[in-house]
Amino acid sequence: MLALYGLLQQVGCMKQLALPLLISASLIAQCGPSFSKDRKITGTIRGFECGDNCYLTIVDRKKQEQVGLCSAPECGSWNEQTAMPSRYKGKRVTVTVGQGKQIDDSGNVMGEMMSFTKIRFLD
Repeated sequence: MLALYGLLQQVGCMKQLALPLLISASLIAQCGPSFSKDRKITGTIRGFECGDNCYLTIVDRKKQEQVGLCSAPECGSWNEQTAMPSRYKGKRVTVTVGQGKQIDDSGNVMGEMMSFTKIRFLD
């Protein structure tokens, strides 16, 4: 009988901890960067650089540089040639933002970062 009483007390403590834990987890999840599939950035293309990965730099409406992995279909030939045609520099675009994996020359995943998954040219 004492064992049953002790078990009931532990369950009661767990119930009391459950709500604060859920609230904490929710707050932590909200603090991280948002990479929802619907997020878009409008700005001007500033540059394109390649190393182990290729990155597109856009200056947004707030004059902030946004750098992302260039994974949009429009980036395909740029990535292969490791160069973007100069005619695209300064073009206004809206990019769809996702999350991509940075991969080193050996094919190892080094981390994750913002990725531009679609590019819509506005000019």
